[in-house]
Amino acid sequence: MHEIITLQLGRQSNYVAAHFWNAQESYFTYGQEDPSPVDHDIHWRAGIGADGSETYLPRTVVYDRKGGFGSLRKVNALYEAREEAHNAQSSAMDLPSSLWHGRTVVQRETPILPSAYTQSLDTGLPPTEPLTPATVRYWSDYSRVYYHPRSLIEVGDEPEVSATQGTANGTNGASSSASGAAAPAAPREYTWGDGETLFNELDREHDLLDRDMRPFIEEADQMQGFQVIANVDDSWGGFASRYLERMRDEYGKVDIWLWALQQPAGRLPREKRITRLANKARTLVEAYSQASLVIPLAVPPMPLKSVLPSTFDPSSYWHTAALLATAIETATLPSRLRKLGSGAAGQSGDSLAYLTDLLNATGKQTVANLQMSVVQPWKQVKKDARERREAAGYDEDDYGDGGGGGGNITKMDGDLQLPIDFAPRDESVVMAGRAGRGLRPKKPRMFGQSVVTRATPGDNEDGTDGDDEDDGQTESGAALDRREMMHRRFALKPVSQRYNVDLGFPLLDSFPYIYQQTSDSTTSIPVTTALATDRAVADRIQALRTTVTVGAPWAIGLEDREALGNDLAGMADAYHDGWSSGSDDGDDED
Repeated sequence: MHEIITLQLGRQSNYVAAHFWNAQESYFTYGQEDPSPVDHDIHWRAGIGADGSETYLPRTVVYDRKGGFGSLRKVNALYEAREEAHNAQSSAMDLPSSLWHGRTVVQRETPILPSAYTQSLDTGLPPTEPLTPATVRYWSDYSRVYYHPRSLIEVGDEPEVSATQGTANGTNGASSSASGAAAPAAPREYTWGDGETLFNELDREHDLLDRDMRPFIEEADQMQGFQVIANVDDSWGGFASRYLERMRDEYGKVDIWLWALQQPAGRLPREKRITRLANKARTLVEAYSQASLVIPLAVPPMPLKSVLPSTFDPSSYWHTAALLATAIETATLPSRLRKLGSGAAGQSGDSLAYLTDLLNATGKQTVANLQMSVVQPWKQVKKDARERREAAGYDEDDYGDGGGGGGNITKMDGDLQLPIDFAPRDESVVMAGRAGRGLRPKKPRMFGQSVVTRATPGDNEDGTDGDDEDDGQTESGAALDRREMMHRRFALKPVSQRYNVDLGFPLLDSFPYIYQQTSDSTTSIPVTTALATDRAVADRIQALRTTVTVGAPWAIGLEDREALGNDLAGMADAYHDGWSSGSDDGDDED
């Protein structure tokens, strides 16, 4: 089956994952429908409900703070009968041995009522009113799937609330509570160390990996790897770092992908912004040595008028998570496609291990960038990419040797420069103005890239559009030959793989209409993602290093600061031309 087990850490990650699971649920087909190209067994597990019926639930473990699950119950309708019987039996067994004969008083918290949307799902009726940022209070307010009781783990109280960060109304801190209530007093900013301490305390008491993850791992027939979605710029970064370390100790050869989410920090006071970047820097250094691939993600600066309409609300977790989930779900699509036979162009996928080898050229390039284009067919994506290159003054040769040798390697697949770039932009708060000091921009250098193009019915996505002679070669093979890949690696040439899937990204009634040229009648849209390792990663890592070690030395202790700076410099060095450099500032030129 090649199962993938997902780990969700933190509030923002659960908002993103809720959209991810809703999309997976939409791929199920019933009756006489054509089978989906998605292999559901990779992300879903079969089980038995309380009434003996078969269940199909996500292979995921979800961590959130107290109150973060909203109205979502740990024991849902599929298992509540069994749970009630167990509780009744336990009460009957406990009664005779009770040592307390006095009066008991039961105190219950005020329950959180489910949203109108989830109530309509429970009754099987169409939603009476559409979801809006004001009505989405928690990620469970738009979740369409059931979770196994073992999947939902509540850890600790709510330490992340501040006067500028809403939690009960689904906002990310850019606006106040929709209810108009006074904001609570802002506590201190919780840091990477707080998350590390929380994990260590819980792990000593329960052994989190054994209690929470192992049941899902042991029922997997042939596990493909782990997918971790985590906040990395707050206390969850420390929690995730220690969790990754435990996972790597137990499963040394299994692929682990970390989707490293970062909240917009541009509007925060400088001290808090630097603290968040310090949290992120420590998490990236730890994840670099533990994860197979790390993809830092942040919502790009607004506005993106060509892609996102004016109704897009950057202060709404529901909206920003939908944008991130579109990219994550599309970029990982090859890892869950059915194997429809050798050479089935556009229909067969590859494992996380293969994609890691594709992107990680030397074993040290474990940090990648993710870009996305929506609503545009592949022909338009290529045309726009060519125009952006010409506008920047780059020749095709600036991107390295992208042609020749392999059927899936073309110049047009090199460094697509798609309009939505999720690479975080706020590392350079200290180094701002570099371009304005007369330094010419460095030529792009791409090492490895995985491109996924998904089409909607009628888009004529057959891989040929009549204006590129390489297109016929691009679809001639379903996978890049591994021997050829190694030859190109030794020659320091880039490697690119494109997957063409006839399955648009689903726009469900739980998904906000945040994309141009869509309406309530649009059921799916074409999406293209480019997940790549390139030299731009080094520039951002060096900027982050300067910010947290030179521009704000108070953010990290002296001993840790030196070690952190050296580790970040080593990470950046892996992305220089030739994959080795003695320079410490990332300014080597061709």
